[in-house]
Amino acid sequence: MYSLSTSTSTTIYVGNIQSIKDEQLREYFQRFGNIEALYHNCTRAADEWLIDYRFIRFSSDTDMNIFFKNKIDHIICRIVLDIHPYEAAFRDETRLMLDRKICIAHTDSKLNRNAIKKSFTRYGRILNCICTSSGNGVEHAYIEFESVNSIQSVFTPGQRYFAGRTSLAVKKPLKPSEAGVKIESISIDEKSSRSTSISKHSYCRPRLNSNVETAQYSSFLVNHHNRIIENEFRTSTLIPNQLLDLSSESQHRISSPFNIQQSDNNIESSLTSSLIQTRDKNKI
Repeated sequence: MYSLSTSTSTTIYVGNIQSIKDEQLREYFQRFGNIEALYHNCTRAADEWLIDYRFIRFSSDTDMNIFFKNKIDHIICRIVLDIHPYEAAFRDETRLMLDRKICIAHTDSKLNRNAIKKSFTRYGRILNCICTSSGNGVEHAYIEFESVNSIQSVFTPGQRYFAGRTSLAVKKPLKPSEAGVKIESISIDEKSSRSTSISKHSYCRPRLNSNVETAQYSSFLVNHHNRIIENEFRTSTLIPNQLLDLSSESQHRISSPFNIQQSDNNIESSLTSSLIQTRDKNKI
């Protein structure tokens, strides 16, 4: 006999939370039942800026129908949350709000929201743009498009991303299936024997408000992006510059008065030497 473990049957996926603190999520959802855990399954601290969701596990006596049968919007700070059953969040056919989002990293603290938004309007209608700061020199922005087709356009091969003169590193947000380990459906008989192993490998540390490793990784993306552009520019201008140098050198040799005078002196010396040799022969 197989059934979902208690922890997954009372666990929900909550998306669109990038600008919402964990404390705010806990305060809002505790009205629906006792919260046992609030977490994400990302296994790399450097990828936390790409995580736009949390899992909330309620106690076993919580009525979960309040989330899935009652069709109401759950809103925090005017932000509509994206709520799904735990298992559904791992299925490819489930449409998550993050499927229409992109994550942006840059190092220009003066770059504002409107400038970033303007840079991506060519890809489609933008519903929302949220900017956050890591506090470690790296800025993040999250754009939500109206259509998932816009995401495909953004990540067309060969794209370069700029807001004014600022280079942007752009990535897709990570889905739960891409970020880390999923709690599987297990046999009730196996539940007790595997519970320790599941707890050990299925949860990662909670989000840090100021993550140095995340900031360093985001900065690396931006710097790497800049180096690629500089190398391409240097390669594309290398041959023209070489030709320009050769042309300049040739022109210098031809047009320089010093070179002309030096050439005349060489000719004069050659003529003088020939005349002397001819005179010596005549004497003999």
